[in-house]
Amino acid sequence: METLKSNNKAVNIGGLTLIGLLIAFAYHATILWMYQRYMGADSYYSHGFIVPFVSLFFIYQQKDILSKTPQKTSLAGLFILLFALLLHILGTALYIFSISGFSLFFLIIGLTLFLFGGARTKIIWFPLLFLVFMFPLPMAVIGTVAFPLKIMAAKAGVWIVSLLGIPIYGEGFNIFIPAGHLLVGNPCSGLRSLIAFLALGSICAYMASLSTIKKWLVFLLAIPIALLSNVIRVPILILASHYWGLKAAAPGTFVHTGSGMLVFVIGFLLLLATVKVLE
Repeated sequence: METLKSNNKAVNIGGLTLIGLLIAFAYHATILWMYQRYMGADSYYSHGFIVPFVSLFFIYQQKDILSKTPQKTSLAGLFILLFALLLHILGTALYIFSISGFSLFFLIIGLTLFLFGGARTKIIWFPLLFLVFMFPLPMAVIGTVAFPLKIMAAKAGVWIVSLLGIPIYGEGFNIFIPAGHLLVGNPCSGLRSLIAFLALGSICAYMASLSTIKKWLVFLLAIPIALLSNVIRVPILILASHYWGLKAAAPGTFVHTGSGMLVFVIGFLLLLATVKVLE
């Protein structure tokens, strides 16, 4: 009996490995595109490398429950697989890798549902859905969302700094101070923080001992927390430019990088405090 179980386990591992290799072959161009988006100088998805490992960690936590749950294939997974393959064909034909990327997301869900069944898939629903954070949005969507965020960040920064009596003028995402002209670029729009905090918010909500409504509240409150964090950061950069010169707050400097890390920590603490209050 033990030998039979070992053989079945070996077959399962071998089958999953083969499926993984086939997916890697079919999606090699998409995976390369994702890697390039992760590694880009102004990447919004540098966290993409971590996402699958986080999902695997949460799946591993459910290993005992999964082992006790019967494995039964689900035909519903085939329909999701078909949808994923059609998306991949469309994305490949149009050279729109973001479509192909999200087709991989649906492919993983469809395969899980088909191979392991609805009962097991339900147990690991969060780790599966969390994978969505590793697939980059199209740059057109990034630009569309980042634009109003830049305007908001610039206006908030100008207003806060003006309260300190410093001469300042803002026009769009252009900021003028005595030291010179500052431009709120896409990296300072807050969109990167927004994506990261939505991912963190989903983890906090999943792990918290809260009702479903409160879990959703934690997740949604990650949005204003992310925006607030960025609103704090922009005045810091303006003040650094005013007192120490424009180069002091330029991208890549200690102030620019350090302020990003500081407000991220503040935002994360606010997120944890939100969970604590709701508990």
